[in-house]
Amino acid sequence: MLLNQNKRFMSKSTRERIFETAVRIFANNELSNVSAKDIAIEADVSINAVIRHFGSKELLYTNVIECIATMLKTTLTSFQMHYHAAKRSFVYTTDEKYREFLIFWFEKFMKASVKSILEEIKIDNFMHRIIFREYMNPAEGFNILYNNFLKQWFDQFDEFVFCISSNKNIYKNRIRTHALYGQILIFTISYTIFNARMGLKEQSINNNLIDDIADVVLEHTRYVIEGIS
Repeated sequence: MLLNQNKRFMSKSTRERIFETAVRIFANNELSNVSAKDIAIEADVSINAVIRHFGSKELLYTNVIECIATMLKTTLTSFQMHYHAAKRSFVYTTDEKYREFLIFWFEKFMKASVKSILEEIKIDNFMHRIIFREYMNPAEGFNILYNNFLKQWFDQFDEFVFCISSNKNIYKNRIRTHALYGQILIFTISYTIFNARMGLKEQSINNNLIDDIADVVLEHTRYVIEGIS
């Protein structure tokens, strides 16, 4: 099996091999502790190949972060396409009916948020580790994530929270937005760290567990919705 994996790796283009190797190395090490030479050796290419394809270690890391942001934004774009289509066709009757419509789509959005993050952990493509580290120690990579994805994601959270809430206190509603998003992020961080520290590999995330986590997050979401009505 290992031989087959190596064959598949070697069959990739030089750029793909460098990129995939960099993701794995960046996920397991601080950027300051990684060199272009480390990546070249692990990818079995020359350091000139790394420079030729990506320019520098820093630009390669930027490329990885931009790729992560694009990947996550795909889920958001898909959701918004369906949400806005439903919104255009919604027949407005009463404020309460519209609020029920928003709550329905807010819950779908929360579930999509959970699955988007947890799917990355399930397939263990290392990208989720980079995301978590950028959250915990924001640097230039976090700015890229924020500008290319997170701002739009938070804006969608804000739209739901502010439209559903009868209390238009901006400060409190923004706290609710961060609290709802934070419960997804904090859960995934604590879950993966705990499993790693305890060696609970058999507790790996699968589709059934993702559904269970999404259900619990929705329960918490409904408590928040009740509190803002």
